[in-house]
Amino acid sequence: MMMLAAVAVSVTLPAVAQTGAPSVAEPKKEKKSCRRYTVTGSIVGTRAVCHTVSEWAAIDGANSRNAQDTLDDSRLRNSNPLAK
Repeated sequence: MMMLAAVAVSVTLPAVAQTGAPSVAEPKKEKKSCRRYTVTGSIVGTRAVCHTVSEWAAIDGANSRNAQDTLDDSRLRNSNPLAK
């Protein structure tokens, strides 16, 4: 009899624990956006790269900063005759 009561309690406890805990709402996932790039050296090859909108914004920002730094460096070297 004692064993039967222990089994009954052990079977009902997980069910109470699952329903008694408040559900935690999962954070809303950002929608992914994909871009297609042509593979260098291939006539028909393309590659899809997918990131979230905020990741694309960070990538685009980094690319813009790198391009601006390259232009600034090029202008500095061309304007300064001692830098050659």
